[in-house]
Formats: sequence, C-alpha cells, structure tokens
Amino acid sequence: MKPSSDRENPGKPLPRRCPSQFFFPASPTTAIPEIPMFTTNFVPTDARTNASLILILVFLLASPTIGLGDETVVLFDAGGFAEDSIYPPGDLTDVHHGGGKWTPAGDSAQPGEIVILEDQPFGRALRRHQTGRQPTDTDLLDFPAVAATRLTVAFDARVSTADSRTLDLFLLCPGQTEAQHQASVLIWGYHPGKLSYFDGQYHDIADLDTDWHRYELVHDLSANTFDVWIDGRPVAEGLGWRNPFSPETAFGRLRIGSIRGQKGQFADIANLRITAEPTPPAITVVPPAAGGLLASDSEGVFRFLVTADRPVAAEAIRLWINGQEVTERLSVTGTELAREATFGGLAVNTSYLAKITAANERGTSERVTRFYTFRDKVDGYRGIWFTLGQMTGEHGDKYSGGLAFCFSHTLTPMAVYAPEVQKTFFVYGGTTGPEDRYLLVMASYYDHQHHRVPRPTIVRDQRGINDPHDNPSIAIDPQGHLWIFIAGRGRGRPGQIFRSTQPYCTEAFEKIISREQTYSQVWYVPDKGFLHLLTLYTRGRELYWETSRDGQDWTTEPAKDLNKLAGFAGHYQVSRLHGSTVGTAFNYHPGGSVDRRTNIYYAQTDDFGQTWTTVDGRPLTTPLDDRDNPALVVDYQAQGRLFYITKLLFDHDGHPVILGVSSGGYQPGPDNDPRVWEITRWTGDRWITRPITESDHNYDMGSLYLDGDRWTVIGPALPGPQPYFTGGEVGLWSSLDRGETWRLKRRITQDSPMNHSYVRRPHLPADPFFAMWADGDSSQFSISRLFFTNSTGDRLYMLPYEMDEDFAEPILLDPPTPAVGSSLIP
Repeated sequence: MKPSSDRENPGKPLPRRCPSQFFFPASPTTAIPEIPMFTTNFVPTDARTNASLILILVFLLASPTIGLGDETVVLFDAGGFAEDSIYPPGDLTDVHHGGGKWTPAGDSAQPGEIVILEDQPFGRALRRHQTGRQPTDTDLLDFPAVAATRLTVAFDARVSTADSRTLDLFLLCPGQTEAQHQASVLIWGYHPGKLSYFDGQYHDIADLDTDWHRYELVHDLSANTFDVWIDGRPVAEGLGWRNPFSPETAFGRLRIGSIRGQKGQFADIANLRITAEPTPPAITVVPPAAGGLLASDSEGVFRFLVTADRPVAAEAIRLWINGQEVTERLSVTGTELAREATFGGLAVNTSYLAKITAANERGTSERVTRFYTFRDKVDGYRGIWFTLGQMTGEHGDKYSGGLAFCFSHTLTPMAVYAPEVQKTFFVYGGTTGPEDRYLLVMASYYDHQHHRVPRPTIVRDQRGINDPHDNPSIAIDPQGHLWIFIAGRGRGRPGQIFRSTQPYCTEAFEKIISREQTYSQVWYVPDKGFLHLLTLYTRGRELYWETSRDGQDWTTEPAKDLNKLAGFAGHYQVSRLHGSTVGTAFNYHPGGSVDRRTNIYYAQTDDFGQTWTTVDGRPLTTPLDDRDNPALVVDYQAQGRLFYITKLLFDHDGHPVILGVSSGGYQPGPDNDPRVWEITRWTGDRWITRPITESDHNYDMGSLYLDGDRWTVIGPALPGPQPYFTGGEVGLWSSLDRGETWRLKRRITQDSPMNHSYVRRPHLPADPFFAMWADGDSSQFSISRLFFTNSTGDRLYMLPYEMDEDFAEPILLDPPTPAVGSSLIP
C-alpha cells in the first residue's frame, strides 16, 4: 500500500462531611458519573511526586491552539519534525513545541531518536528503538487536554519488522503513565504480522507489513471507543479501551513506546498531528487523582485545570464542596485558555465531593469528583475491590470482587485477639471511597468490652497500587506492640515491616524496614521471637523463612541471606502456630504455573526454624527441591485435580488439619465442577481426607475452627448473586465427629446484593469477632463492605462504611445484608 498524501504540512476548614452533605443531586442534565472498573495491574509510582505536573500543564496549555473554522482544533502538530531548533538529529530532547511538550524516556531507558530519512517519502521521523532491556522505553507527549469530544491522532508509520513487537501507542489522562489511566492501546507486532489493540485482551485488526502507512486513530472520548483508519480507509470501528472512564474525563497525553520486542528492531513515526472537534472547556483534576487522595504536602489544597480553545472567564468557573457552593473562596490563575483553580482550607482525614462547572461560548462543562485529605485515618471501613484481568469466558475473571481480606493462601494472620485488653486487632486492604481502587494498608480493632470500633488507621498509603496482593498480616509481641508485615509483589515491588509506637494501639506506626518480601505469614513464638514465613520470586514462587528475637534485625537482602524451605516449580502456603510448633502446608505449581497448582505438602518446626520435619518427626533436608519428597501428603496431581489450599489448624491432640478446595481446572464456570471443600487431617499414624461441601468457584475460601470433637467451617460456599464468580453466600457447616461427616447448620447471609468472599479467622478468636470478610460484586466494579460474625453464625455485623465520629458500633444486620443504596450504604 502507498502512504496517503493528504497530510497537513484560604478560608476556614470545612466541617466534616455529614451523610446528608456528602451526596447531593447532580444537575438535571448531568448525572454523577460512574467510576470505572479497572481491569489491569500496573507499575506503581509515587503519586505524591507529581506536583511539578501543574507547572508543566499550565505552561503547555497556555500555548494558543490553531482553530480551523468551527470544525477542528489543532492541539499539536510536529511539523514533520523539520524544525532543527526543536528536533535536532539525535536523541529526542525535553522540549516544548506549540501546545505540546515532549518528555523523552529517561533513566536507563533509551529515548526516541530524530532521524534523517534517505530515499523515503518523508525527510524526518521519530524512531523508537527496541533495546531488549527490561526498562520500558517510552516517550511522552503532553498536549492540551480535551474531554467529551472526538479526538484524532494521525501520523505516518513504518516498522522494521512485522514479526515482533516494535511499537505501542497509548492515549492517557493528563500527566499519567500507569495502566489504570490508559485509554486506547494500539500495538504493532504483538502477534507476528498483525496490528492489534488491547482492551484487557489482545485483538488483531489488520495485517502488518514494513511499508509506510497513514494511520488515523479517531476517539469518541465520551463513549470510550476509537476507530482505526489506515491509508484513508476504515479498518476497525468502535474498539474498546484498556479501561473505561466517566464521560467527562479529560485526556492529554500520548505514550509512544517499544516494549518486549527484539533488540535492534525499530519503528518510525512521521507527520504526527493531533486534532479535536470544538467542545466546551475541559476540566482536569490535578493528580494525585488515583483514589483522590491529596498529598500530605498539598497543604490541604484541591487543584484543577480548565482548558479550552475559546476564552474562559475566571468568574465562569464555579465550585461546590459537599453540596455547598464555595466559588467565592476559589482562587483562579492562568490565561483565558488555560486556567488553574485552587481551593484551600480543607480539614484533614475527611471525605469530600466536588462539583465543578466551567463555561465559555462553546457551552458549559461539569465535573463531579471525590477527593480525600486522609493523613492517618479514614472515616469509615471501605474494602478494596480488585480484578486480576485474566478473563476466561462468560464467568469473568479468575478471581475478582471484594478482596480486603485476601488471600487466604498467602497472608496469615490478618487478625489477632489480645485478651490482655479484650480487643481483636485486624488489618485489611482498604481504599479511599466508594468509587475508588486505591489501596491503603489499614489497621484497626474491635473493642469487645465496649462493642465498638475506631476510625481505622492508615499504616501505609500504597501510592497508586490497586492490587491487594500487597495486603498486610499482623502479629503481637509480648509487650503488646503490633507488627504489620506488608507484602510486596514479585521482585520489583518491595514490602515493609511496621511496628506500633504504643502497645495495643493502632494510632501510629513506625517503619522498621522496606525490602523484597511477599506473602508474609508471621508468628510470635513464645520466649523465642518472630518466625516469618514468606515467599520470594527467585525461581518462581519459592518458600523461605527467617527469625528475629526482637523484630529489629531483618536482612535487607532476603533472596541472598534467607533459608529456603521449598523451591520446586512454585508454591502457595498456609501456616499456623501451636505452642512452640509452627507448621506449614503448601501446594506446588507444575511447570511454574499457578493455574496448575496441585498436591498438599506439610512440614513443621518446633525449634524456631533450626530444623524441619514431617508430621511424624522425620527430618527434612531443606530446601525441598523435588516433587516427590517426604513432605508429600496428598497427590492430587495423580488424580488429575487441582488443589487450592486455604487453612491450617491443629486439633486438641496437636495434629494438623488442612482445609482447601479441589477442582477440575482453573477457569471459572461449571465445566470444572465439582469444586469440593475438603479437610485433610493427621490421625496420629496416617493422613485422611474427607469432603465438607461443594461450591462454584476455586477461590471460595473459608475458615476452620476446632473445638474438641466439634469442628466448624465458615465460608462462602453457598450460591451467591453472582454465580460462578468469586465468593457467594456465607454458611456455617458443623461436624461432631472430628470431620468425618458435615452438615450445613446455618445460612449466615441470605439474599445478598453482592458475593461475599475470603472469610478469615482471627488467631485465638473470641466472640463475637469470630470470622471476618468482605463483599463485592465479582462481575463488575462495586463498593466493598466489611463484615464479621460470631461462633454460631447467628449474629451478623457490618462495620460502618462511613463514620462521623471517632468511634462507632458495628451494625447488627437484619435483614442479613443491606442492599447498596439503602440508608446504611451509599
């Protein structure tokens, strides 16, 4: 194909929000927007380092745009990269051009290169090299932000090979790079010989060759779709984005990248031009916008930008906070085409709802957004919602929903009862508000004596991470200090250890160390100290352990210094302390694939990690490095079954009892039924396995309680409102013969609007805080609430989602689970 030839050469702090203030009606013509469900993981950045973005955006947006009648507004035109003073041959530089600003790849990544082309249709191009290195080599182009319009990105491009990945083009929100802010994604060569787009999965839309072609990406910003034209012809229409956004969201950045390709390959881009149809002013909330959490150094100031191609008077910008108009306290600076507005005097640890309007001759725009000034507390108990992004069919993701207390097979314990003060201290993955996926590591307690909970404490702001793989676990030392172990992810996202500054107190924590650690399971062994079981991604998910007498002497290089317990293809484990014995039960991942997890292995130590043995005392040589080893308990692989390990306890004889779910396959849906809840227990001379019940999802995870011959399971094994998605209704199963037979004794939740998931057991549980969990719609983004129940399951409580005081009583539910939108729930 030939290239197309049609190129164009401070006042008083506001009071704390009351429920009646927090939600106010939208205008008759504009509804309060729904917040998007993000479906991808992303690399975290510190959202609090983005203060310089304000100056960058104001500078570039102040540049006048070029109007072409009333049909098109030119937001950026590279002019063929012909201007030597802006685009000298060689590495792309940090430069402004008209209404745009280039930020080339930095640090160890390689920036794009301005190249002079010989015997080609164009004289110059921006070349993106494939380096084969780990860093993502991407250049960023900021342009005047627009919203609710048709945005066209047009350019000529060629690739050096069609057989491997050479070029990625992303449209993003202003100032952002992370996956949750990515809209359209177009990829050259992800599949050999194909041009593809990504909406959570990769889809091929056209054949790919190494010739020059003219591309036009036409975005409908309100509809969250884009069309692709090649050489003047449409090849795909209505393509989905990586993430959905509310209709008024502004966009103002391109990410031009080259990742995971072959070293030495490249892509050339020429004649880049960005245009938009005229619209009313665009309103952009200045980052940090993920989760709406204002940075601690923002001095309680809320900022937003108003940009347009026609003048916007300062008095045409209005602001309402929590239903009250505060325009007279709004400070507006900048030019008529690029305004910056700030509002100060905000109270700390408070939720806010802002409504912004801006008007000019093209009309009026409105933006509704939530933001928060949390520093050390959150004004309610709000669980994190998450989806893995591995869609396998009509039954959605491999796991998703309310994951405040996940994962049972990675983090233990998440709650501990302290009889000295009659409080159950617990940790969870929280978030800022009902429309957000912004992970906060939270700590709190239930006061058994006074039947109340405080406002929960932020142990750590995870700074843009939305992934509850970073959830915490908790331990208490003999002096009453709380120790919070926060999991990282992989080898690039560190975990942390925190210690409370006061005994039996969640008011403040000090960081002890930040380092590589994932899936922390921590136990304080009496008279000895901490025994920490953890996972490191050394050769897949491998199991390690370490000890510390006082919690102060942790290594900074775990992968180098720690002892490995097991490392044959990968493992998930559950563990438990019984007296001075710590036991661990784990599965294994054939070929390193978690989707093939199977088998049960068991090991224990009664000498603080000096030696490890089988259940019957046979010494184990660590690391265990072969599938067939003396720790093997059940060979599910030989049965063709997977095994999702959930819980480990010891009975009154000190014998281990293991709870889990066996399954026919990893994909959700009825094809892999039956999913059987099973216990495997040591009798004193052999292991035996018995079924409890069945459920409809592999990640329906519950908890086990052993009281003499009376054994109890509490978990979400009953069918829920989102069948064959993660979770369900919570029930209580009982056995009076040490697990030989079971019966459903009580339905704890009924007629719930959303599935319940990940029922967790406090260490040394005490009524009524006997089991805790979260709910959430597992099929789509939703709020997530936190619940607990007593040992008999006849008292169901919900922690308050919103709090106007420092303390509140848990809500006794009748009917069992209130619907979203009821008087109890926003």
